[in-house]
Amino acid sequence: MPLYEYTAISDAGKKVKATIDADSLQDAKLKLIRRQIAVVQLESLSGKKLQVRLSKTDVLNLTREIARLLQAGLPLFETLSALEEKYRGQKTHKLLLDLCDSVRSGYSFSQSLARHPEIFDLLYISMVANSEKTGSLGLALKDLAELLNRQLQVRKQIVSALLYPALLSGFCLVILSALLFYVIPSLRELFEGRELHPFTKIVFAASQFACNSKAILSILFIAIISLATFAAFSKPWKEKLFTFSLRLPILKEFFARVAFVRFFRAAATLLDGSLPLIQAFDQARRVMRHPTLETVIADAEEKIAQGQPIHKTFENHPLIPPLIPRMIGIAEEGGKLPFMMHQIAQIYEEELEKTLTRFASLAQPVLLLLLGTIIGFVLLSVLLPMTDVSSFATG
Repeated sequence: MPLYEYTAISDAGKKVKATIDADSLQDAKLKLIRRQIAVVQLESLSGKKLQVRLSKTDVLNLTREIARLLQAGLPLFETLSALEEKYRGQKTHKLLLDLCDSVRSGYSFSQSLARHPEIFDLLYISMVANSEKTGSLGLALKDLAELLNRQLQVRKQIVSALLYPALLSGFCLVILSALLFYVIPSLRELFEGRELHPFTKIVFAASQFACNSKAILSILFIAIISLATFAAFSKPWKEKLFTFSLRLPILKEFFARVAFVRFFRAAATLLDGSLPLIQAFDQARRVMRHPTLETVIADAEEKIAQGQPIHKTFENHPLIPPLIPRMIGIAEEGGKLPFMMHQIAQIYEEELEKTLTRFASLAQPVLLLLLGTIIGFVLLSVLLPMTDVSSFATG
């Protein structure tokens, strides 16, 4: 029975949104009239393109709740209906309404999820589709929740490691701007007509240049901020910026480690769900977000299909550490490939955490030292002429 969404006026005089199931639009109207509901708008949810954007955290929480209810023995439609009631008034509500309507219309859960590619990626949909064949949907969603949780943890570690240095860099910029545009110009008259120390000349010249170029510097600053904002929200620009960062010596290795964690964690989860190796690699490759390594994995899929051992396809590549093919080779001999892939992901996840912790602990004192050096240099440039008493006397 199709679902219809209606907007009505409550007893308190406020607009409320809710849903009703009916055989047709006319049937929905009659049901609402019998309930004495003052309907303002009524429309079908079937085939409607929903404009819903969920964060990774929202998807994780929803996946966990569906998995728990399914493992508790509830049928899929009852699970989605229960969550639809729980999330009324929230942004997840419309998505759940659409999933309920799609499942009720006879579509599988994976087909219903595929209607929302902006929320559920190909890996998510593939794992659900495979679990529907084996009858282990609840377990697959539990594994997906664990996978999403790991991905979020890596992202949080990266953000937390970069946040404090970024804030400290911004504070340094504010202090430097205050010195160049306000503090130093106010001291200029004090040393007018006197012979200045070279340090003082440098600081006054920098301040003079900054003050004379206020318009240009302001435009440049706004342009940089606008470009950074545009790059953050524009997918093509974001990809170009990411591709450029992959060429930098330090970031190249770091992003390769992040891609390894994503790939091996996803591949291990797919293999645990009884997906064939080639398909598991193909699906896991799409979540790497590393063009170079995606090409390597695509080549590996072809070589494996031709009968080459898995570990051989990972050898002799500058971005792939020797540990990876060695561990995969041991797993092939012991028949424990999913377990070993989980271990590889865990190893590089821990390595990433150590790298980020080391970066954060190193960046903080370096930035503080830089800030102290700038302030110290300005103070020294101001105090040095004051030590020359004779220059004040002759003035």
